[in-house]
Amino acid sequence: MIQASTFDQLLLMAYGELNSEDARALQEQLKSDEELAREWHSILRLSGQLDQVSLSPSETSLKIVLEHSYKTEHLQEI
Repeated sequence: MIQASTFDQLLLMAYGELNSEDARALQEQLKSDEELAREWHSILRLSGQLDQVSLSPSETSLKIVLEHSYKTEHLQEI
């Protein structure tokens, strides 16, 4: 089982947020740990799929936000 901290590092590395020293160490680990390497490839595959997803708020959500903005507009003047 992969430890949470290692999984977090994999996510950080997938998004280019892991410092270079830790990234090098993790890449070395990936060479010798098959389970970790499988998890790494899963993260890369899923992150690619997430990049293709386009989300939009529902009409109801937009209406709620706009109504709230309208109701509180006068507070900005204070």
